[in-house]
Amino acid sequence: MYKKFLNILIVALFCLPFLNCNAYEYIEPENEQRVIDTINQIYDAKEQYESLAGGYDVTEIINVTTSQNSFWWPIGSEKTTVGTNGKLYASDEPVSIEITSYFQSKEEFRDKGHGGIDISPNGRGVGVVNVIASKSGTVVYPVDKSQTSFNDNGSLNNNDGQTYGNYVKIQHSDGTYTLYAHLAKDSITVFAGEVVEQGQVIGKLGHSGRSTGAHLHFEMRKGADSSANRVNPLDFVDPKNPRPISYGSGNNFSLVATTLTKEEFVTKMKNYCDRSKNKGFCNNFSSRAASIYDASLSSGVNPELVVVTAGAEQAWTLSASCSYTNNYWGIGITNGKGCNSGAKYSSIEEGIAGYAALLSSYGPSGNFAASITNRYNQRAQAGCDAAGHGLPGTLEGMQSIYSWLGNYRYNPGSGGLGGCYYLNIIYGAGYCSSVATCPGSSNCPSTSATTVCEQNDYTAWQLKKKAQIRYDIFGL
Repeated sequence: MYKKFLNILIVALFCLPFLNCNAYEYIEPENEQRVIDTINQIYDAKEQYESLAGGYDVTEIINVTTSQNSFWWPIGSEKTTVGTNGKLYASDEPVSIEITSYFQSKEEFRDKGHGGIDISPNGRGVGVVNVIASKSGTVVYPVDKSQTSFNDNGSLNNNDGQTYGNYVKIQHSDGTYTLYAHLAKDSITVFAGEVVEQGQVIGKLGHSGRSTGAHLHFEMRKGADSSANRVNPLDFVDPKNPRPISYGSGNNFSLVATTLTKEEFVTKMKNYCDRSKNKGFCNNFSSRAASIYDASLSSGVNPELVVVTAGAEQAWTLSASCSYTNNYWGIGITNGKGCNSGAKYSSIEEGIAGYAALLSSYGPSGNFAASITNRYNQRAQAGCDAAGHGLPGTLEGMQSIYSWLGNYRYNPGSGGLGGCYYLNIIYGAGYCSSVATCPGSSNCPSTSATTVCEQNDYTAWQLKKKAQIRYDIFGL
């Protein structure tokens, strides 16, 4: 037992700095999943340590006992912004809070241990503070508006909404449920069947149901939607690190490892093929799912990322003249160039190895590590959206170098040139009419140069596209 653990630890410590190291050559096959779990845990701890988020008032130090950092703190800001998808998000940092009741606490008015945690808005009243989705998922409650209109007149005898008052329940792809209770009357913006994104505003903190004051009751259930499955939310979220840096915009999109077994991967690929009827995906990827999984792990790359990037770059299909290149990831192809200008591989397995080699240059010891770190510091210091930058070894970090909007706000721009072609998508139609632009030429004035945060938001937009593809296929 100790020998097996030592093997795993040695592989994790010595292979992690070099992302092209094939860890699986050094351990028994039956221990491969342990290596994946250990790698994820070490990376999670590293990312939490390096996170710049913080500064939120709490009544005492919170000890997050697990390495799961895919959930965000459910408290948003007082301000909101509308995303390019038309959904509402809390636009600023979370407001300061106070935790007034912990999981399993036994206050005198409770007949059994508390099923969640209570979060007070520190003196702010009803309907002021935004409550956000802690993780992307599908809403299962409320069903209609009649379940969102209970008055903010909470008391110990109030049984509105089964004592929860106005509340939202979300089912997540990892088998967990989150519940947000005592929300303000008529503040809930989502209903059963809707897919919500992490950070999306779902309502406002209120005082409905069995409540002794304005607060949010935040509850988590793991494995099933039952009160018997309630778990401590502070094992999953940390108010001191409310937006933890992770591999995939808060959803642990690792460059090098997957939590899916081979059977799960193959099944999810087939299911997406059946749902989407996408011929390119079905013929080129779903039909080869088992081989893609094996080739990816043997090359030290996450098979989910292999599939998602191919979809984002080439929509899983190469033109007839380029089908033999097996380069579904645009390796070596600059913007505006044809598929024959890039790398050519004899098989999709060889192409995956080429993609894995490319990823290693974005790792902690890769050629781009210093550039990624500099870009991270620039964007963080400028106050740009955290979703648009990351450290070496993360998808955000890689994408911050890989995704470039163009040096100037070319108007109208193009898919290859960038500029206003994307700016008007990211910020809304007409954005470029409010800023300095220039035609696609070498005589652009300095006022038309793209800003640090415009570049950052372009990276975030590209990452969101990948996150959506991943969710559609794998539910992660």
